[in-house]
Amino acid sequence: HQHNHHHHNINITNNTKNSKRWLSSKYASVDHSTAYQTSMSSSHGTQLQLALEEGKGKDDAPFDPFSQFLDQMGSTENANADGYQQHGEFEVEEEHIEEAEFEEIAATDAADGDAEKDEAQHEEEILDVDEDGEESEDDEDDEGPVYTTTGALHRPKSEKIALAAGYPAGGQFAVIHLAGRQHKVTQDDLLVVNKLKPVAHWCVGSTHTIKGDNVLLMGNQKKTLVGLPGVKGAEVDVMVEEITRDKTLIIFKKRRRKNSRRKNGFRRQVTFLRVLDVRMPKGEEVGDVGDDNVEEDVRAAA
Repeated sequence: HQHNHHHHNINITNNTKNSKRWLSSKYASVDHSTAYQTSMSSSHGTQLQLALEEGKGKDDAPFDPFSQFLDQMGSTENANADGYQQHGEFEVEEEHIEEAEFEEIAATDAADGDAEKDEAQHEEEILDVDEDGEESEDDEDDEGPVYTTTGALHRPKSEKIALAAGYPAGGQFAVIHLAGRQHKVTQDDLLVVNKLKPVAHWCVGSTHTIKGDNVLLMGNQKKTLVGLPGVKGAEVDVMVEEITRDKTLIIFKKRRRKNSRRKNGFRRQVTFLRVLDVRMPKGEEVGDVGDDNVEEDVRAAA
């Protein structure tokens, strides 16, 4: 009986040590990369590949059935001119017309040359101004919008169709605690939260880093980090985009047979936050997924 009691105390001591070691950890790391690769090599991965094929070719220009004949036939003006020359309708006054056209072309070329010189000088002045590091407006227009009118990330049509069919978006995510609520976020997400105060600190255009116990969980396709209670070393950068009011919420109350009714509108004050970056703790970046980005996969499939 004494021997059993002594053995029981030893187990309690070991369990206590393990629990203390567990509570003193920064976070719990779960590596599921092998299970993910096994799943992707099975029929599930084949199904996801079919989802990727759904968006193939959706970004191409619409098919023009007459485009293949334009290079062979040319324009209608050239065809008409060749026909008239074959019939010889304009052979009589052909020389006079050519001389008149030559004089007009020479005059227009001279005027165009002067105009081109003026434009070249004007462009050189613009280039001298742009050399200070400012980007031209044409470059900004070529890049296209980054976000849509709803605040979501602008994606091509092929990528939207592939994601709607079930293809994984990849990347990494985080669960953060902000303003009394928990939010699952990833890069370029738009958060709509209750108005953050003080406004002098959470002003429009300011950037903030959420870290410590406010980052509850992080993960990607390779591993998951569970905070105890927070993921120490993890960081999420956000930027305040706008401080406004939410859409109107109608509050209607009626008491039947009492001739009593009340209708009010309420608009809560909100803050728009844009997630700039999601960073894992140092030493955990090895498990990040960079080759499984949906944009690269859609381009490769196209």
